[in-house]
Amino acid sequence: MAEEAQLQIHEFTHLSYGSLTCTVRCLGGVIRVGAPVRLLSPAADEPIAAGLVISGIWRHGDLSFIDLGMTARVTVTGAVDVAAIRAAAAGVPADEFHRLDLRLVAG
Repeated sequence: MAEEAQLQIHEFTHLSYGSLTCTVRCLGGVIRVGAPVRLLSPAADEPIAAGLVISGIWRHGDLSFIDLGMTARVTVTGAVDVAAIRAAAAGVPADEFHRLDLRLVAG
């Protein structure tokens, strides 16, 4: 069975109800533009957001995929639950946001 692709979010650079852009580090697997993803938090039983789609990957230029060990800026579109993301990040300074261990997970 293929490894479940996961991107650990380091920082949000744009957050709205229709899309988000963030810097990520790939922890495993391969995620391609067009792939469905869900936003997970280790502190929550349910996804913060599901039904999202990777609409762009940028690392010194546009890429079609990101795989293990790569860092990149990723744009995701879909029904982003801004309130839930802000609630998860409450009290965490922006420069320490990576401590939340939020992840975009394929599927």
